[in-house]
Amino acid sequence: MAARTAGEAYRSAKARAFGGWLLAGTVWLSLSASANSLQTETVEPETSAVSDRAAPQETWYYGKKGLTYDPGGPTELWIGVRLQTRFDDYPGQNPSAADLRLERDSELDLNRGRLKGGGPLGAQWLDVYFEYDQPSGYLLDLRATVQLRDQLFLRLGQWKSEYNRERIDSSGKQQMTERSISNYWFAIDRQAGVALSGRFANGTRADSNWWLEYLSGEGRGGGWRSESGLWLVRYQWNPQGEPLPFSQSDLKRREQLLTSVAVAAIDGRTPYSRFSSDGGDQLPGISTEDNDLTQLLFETAAHWRGISWQQELHSKRVRDRLSGQSREMRGGYIQLGSFINEWWQAWPRQLEVAGRLSIVDPDRSLSGNTEKERILGLNWFFNGHRNKLTLDYSWLNFEDFGDSATRNRLRLQWEVSF
Repeated sequence: MAARTAGEAYRSAKARAFGGWLLAGTVWLSLSASANSLQTETVEPETSAVSDRAAPQETWYYGKKGLTYDPGGPTELWIGVRLQTRFDDYPGQNPSAADLRLERDSELDLNRGRLKGGGPLGAQWLDVYFEYDQPSGYLLDLRATVQLRDQLFLRLGQWKSEYNRERIDSSGKQQMTERSISNYWFAIDRQAGVALSGRFANGTRADSNWWLEYLSGEGRGGGWRSESGLWLVRYQWNPQGEPLPFSQSDLKRREQLLTSVAVAAIDGRTPYSRFSSDGGDQLPGISTEDNDLTQLLFETAAHWRGISWQQELHSKRVRDRLSGQSREMRGGYIQLGSFINEWWQAWPRQLEVAGRLSIVDPDRSLSGNTEKERILGLNWFFNGHRNKLTLDYSWLNFEDFGDSATRNRLRLQWEVSF
């Protein structure tokens, strides 16, 4: 817990130091960029290189991902900035009832400030990507993806592992200001590793994506150790013959239902029981540093006519290799959102309402230790997920090992990318 606390303190200090000038510099840019979009249909911008290439050919130009360098030929690199400014009347993570009872001051800070970029480099079959977080000073992603065949890819480096949809979805493409409480307990997050991925039966009822990854088990920035390593496998069925993008909210307001059904598993050895953007850490009540980790996931998601749905069910076991003792936990969430304008024309077109219920049982061997989060949110989209306001209100109820606490929480966030 000390590593997590130090990371949060460092992150908050950096945010306060730099958040002001970043926010001020963004206001003019974002308002001018979104002025014309208020009168247009709310549709998530496509990120394909095809649309960018349709513009007049210049070596440097501003594309849909950011500033783009296109000297001609296979190289086409871009760089962009994403800022997330948040007011939180009860900031910080709350993994236990004791944490939830702590008194904290409300906070207005730069929650995330990302510099990211990538694209084809020297060949169409080689794609590179990096992502750096300014408040924390962390290099989050540094990876290269090689296209081996039409639907077969090899990835090397450090990236957000493809385990569960909620974590794969960018923090800028969430329906709430933050992911569910189950993310704290079950995320595999960023790891160094090597991966194969692919797709088969394209465009048919059997259309499927798959991922096979070998991860370091050391978390972000952890490097490699010979005694650590996690195997990850994910299978995703696309019943309509098209993959559902890893992005929340049905901004395209699809006329045809698009769904996804996935299962995933993790197994291996690691010194940690929890992972986040801060790196590897331990869950409350676990202090061992040589563990066998096993996780299972069942997940569904759907978009249709402005309605979005996603759900995850997690199971996790952490086994101490020295004592042989193990701890099992379960949890998950269900989340539903809607552009009510699709059904009631008086509702503002840019406004989405969403709700989520998340439940975690941190220790299956004990009774009366359930953590619950109920949350209601509103999103106003100026330009898709690239410029939006999010307001959410949470009801938290934690019962941990005979201890209990409740709290309500209000958060307001402005998300902007350029």
